[in-house]
Amino acid sequence: MLITFERLSAEKKNAILSAAAGVFAEEGYHYARVSKICEKASISNGALYKYFSSKETLFNAVIDYTANLVNKRLYEKNFNDNDGSLFQAIRKLLQEMVVFNNENRVFISIYSDLGSSSMNRFAQTASVTFRAATSLYTLRMVEKAKARGEIKESIKNEVAACAIDNYVTLFSLTLVCEYHRSRFDSFFSAGNKGLSDEERIKRIISSLKEFLCE
Repeated sequence: MLITFERLSAEKKNAILSAAAGVFAEEGYHYARVSKICEKASISNGALYKYFSSKETLFNAVIDYTANLVNKRLYEKNFNDNDGSLFQAIRKLLQEMVVFNNENRVFISIYSDLGSSSMNRFAQTASVTFRAATSLYTLRMVEKAKARGEIKESIKNEVAACAIDNYVTLFSLTLVCEYHRSRFDSFFSAGNKGLSDEERIKRIISSLKEFLCE
C-alpha cells in the first residue's frame, strides 16, 4: 500500500478494506472488479490507485487486515494467558468463531479461499501473515497444557499444535463452505445427518482429547 493510504483516518481505511473484502469474498480475487470495490467504498477508481498500486497490493492489504482482525477477535482473546484448560480455550475459540463468522463472514470466506490452488501466488505471504495469529498462540497453549499435565507428555508440541490448528481451520471452512460442511458431517454423523455448529464443536473437542490425552 502507498503512504497516502496510511495517512487516512482509521475509519476510512477500515471502510475501504471492508468494502474490498466483501467484493473479494463474493467474486473471488480473479473476478473481483476494482470498479465494484470503489463503488462499495464510495471512492473513485483514481483515488483507489492513489492508495494501492494494483489489485494485488490491495488484496495483500486485505489479507493483513483479516489476519489482524482474526488475531485480536479470536486468538488473543482466547489463547493468550488463558487460565482455563486447553480444551475450554479451544471450545470458546470455536464458539466465538461462529459469532465472528455471523458478523464478519467475508473475512472467513477470504481466509478459506486462500487454500485453493488458484491462490498459490498469495500462499507464502498469507502463510506468514496468519502464522503469527494462529500457530504461535496454539503452541503457547500446548506448552501450558503440557505443563499442567492436561495432555500426554510423549506428544511433540508442534504435532499437538498442528492437530489443533487443522481442526480449527476445518471448522472455519464448515462455516462458509457447503462442501466442507458435508464432508465433515459425513465422518462424524451417523447416516450423514447434518450437524449443528455446536455438535461439530463437541466432536472436535472429543477427537482432540482422544488424540492428545489417551
